Amino acid sequence: MTTPRGDGELIWLTEPADRAGEQLSRERIVAAAMAIADEDPRGEVTMRAIATRIGTRSPMALYRYVRSKDGLADLMNDEVFGQLEIPRGQGWRACLRGLGHSASAALERHPWWARLAFSRPPLGPNALAVYDGCLAELDELGLDAATRMGCISIVFGQVYSTGLAALEERAMRARIGVQSEEQLADLARPYLDRITEEGAHPHFIAWANDPGRLAPPPQDFARTLEWLLDGLERDYAGG
Repeated sequence: MTTPRGDGELIWLTEPADRAGEQLSRERIVAAAMAIADEDPRGEVTMRAIATRIGTRSPMALYRYVRSKDGLADLMNDEVFGQLEIPRGQGWRACLRGLGHSASAALERHPWWARLAFSRPPLGPNALAVYDGCLAELDELGLDAATRMGCISIVFGQVYSTGLAALEERAMRARIGVQSEEQLADLARPYLDRITEEGAHPHFIAWANDPGRLAPPPQDFARTLEWLLDGLERDYAGG
C-alpha cells in the first residue's frame, strides 16, 4: 500500500476526530481507501486518491482522522478482520477450518490484505475478537501459550501466502497486459520452443507441453488447509 510515511504509533491509542455534521469520518476514509485498493491491481492507495474519491480538496485533511499512513493501515487491516467468521462451540478443528476459509474468502474480496497483514500488528478490536475466539476454542487441547498462537498463525500463514502469490500474479498480469493462462503461455511460447529444441530440461518441457497442465491442481486451498489441520491434530490432539 502506497501512502505517506507515518510515525508508527498504533491508531488504537487515539480517538477519532469525527465531528457531527462534518463531511469526513474515519469510516468514510477507510471505506474509500478499501474501494481504491480493491480496484488497483497491486492494491495500492494514496491519500490523494482517497481525497479525490471522497471529494476533499486537501489530502492533508485526512490525517486528522487516521493520524498517519500507519494509522490508515491499522484501520484497513482491522476492517477486514471484522469480516471473518469463526465457528464456536464445535471444537478447535472446526474453528481453525472456519478461520481459514473465512480469511480466504476475505482475500478474494480484498486481495491487498495479503500484503497489508504483514505490515502492521493485528491489535484492533476486530482482530482481537478473532484471536480471542480461536484461542478459546484451542483451550481444550491444553497447549502452552506459544503453541496455541502458533496453531492460529500457521492457518493465517497459509492464507496469506496463497493470497500474496495471487496478488503478485494479478499485478504481473496487469503490468504486461495478459488476462488468461492461455495468453501467458502464448507469451512464453517462443522461449519454450527454444529450450525444447535444446533438450536440456526434458521433464520441465514435458510438463510445459502437456495440455492438462492448466487444469486445477489437486492441492487446492481447501485440501492444503486439511493437511495442516491433520498435522496439528497428530502433534497436539493425539490423532
